[in-house]
Amino acid sequence: MPTLAEVLKQSGLSQEQIDALDAKVMNSLGGVLNTADLAQKAAQDAAAKADADRKAAEAAVAAAKTAQEATELQKRSVDEFWQNTYNPGVAAWEKEKQELARKASDAAAEAAFYKAQRESLKELGLIPADAPAFTPTAVTPDAASGSRDAQGRFVPGPNGSPVFDTNALIARASDGFNTIANVQWRYQRLYNGAPLPIPPSELISKADQLKLDPMEYAARTFRFAEKEEEQRQAVAKAHDDEIRLAASTEKESEWKQKFDAREAEFAAKEKTRAEQHANNPDVRVAISSKMPELQRQVVAKDIPDPLMMNESQRRVQTAKMIRDTIAEKDQAVA
Repeated sequence: MPTLAEVLKQSGLSQEQIDALDAKVMNSLGGVLNTADLAQKAAQDAAAKADADRKAAEAAVAAAKTAQEATELQKRSVDEFWQNTYNPGVAAWEKEKQELARKASDAAAEAAFYKAQRESLKELGLIPADAPAFTPTAVTPDAASGSRDAQGRFVPGPNGSPVFDTNALIARASDGFNTIANVQWRYQRLYNGAPLPIPPSELISKADQLKLDPMEYAARTFRFAEKEEEQRQAVAKAHDDEIRLAASTEKESEWKQKFDAREAEFAAKEKTRAEQHANNPDVRVAISSKMPELQRQVVAKDIPDPLMMNESQRRVQTAKMIRDTIAEKDQAVA
């Protein structure tokens, strides 16, 4: 912090002038300087605290957004597991269990039938007593569910090995291309024809990481909803401005028509007045001499006799007569 002497030197005072100052003045100036320094330091501290609070708030918002995205990702992962893995697996297991139970029941009934038939034939002496007993084919889960054949080999089918479906692959690829095309079209429409800031492959990869549809990921990342709302408001504002401009233009046109009419009326009056006082005898208004009237007014003592006035009185009277004449002409024109 600079001292009071340094501040006074910076303001242009010499050392002799500073030394000549009264001690009370120096103390007062020092107190003012200290107060200003304290106020400046307090303002700096307040600004630093406000900046720290702003950064903390931004960090909290970023952390909350990250936590929200993590929560949404976990929820989507759980939903995907239950819908695509657990529920179909449980349904397949239940179906396999029922099929195994049915086959085991059929095999047990078949074995019981052949055993009873064999015992009857033995009693009748039609087959020897040491004839081999019937042994049913063992039922394995894989064979029962259709995923393996009798030799244990995998077989294609809904419950067996996956079958490569060319049409499904083409349909999925077509859907992917259509989605990327829609994302690019929407981005260019909202951002004045600019291309996507990231490659489509990166967009799809990031969307897969977050378990999101590419269109939904692009809408969140590039703020499609906010930009569409901004464009809607801009169109509404342009429409309102156009209406206001049309109303203002109509008012200005109406005011101009009235102004032109007044100007034309004033010009016509001025023309008539000029013609009445011009030198053309055909349009000039004939004015009779006012001398008899002036003599009458002098005799009637309505106006003072000009011959009895001094120079100053004659000037005043002349100015009054001129004003009265101008007033009469204005009334005649109006």
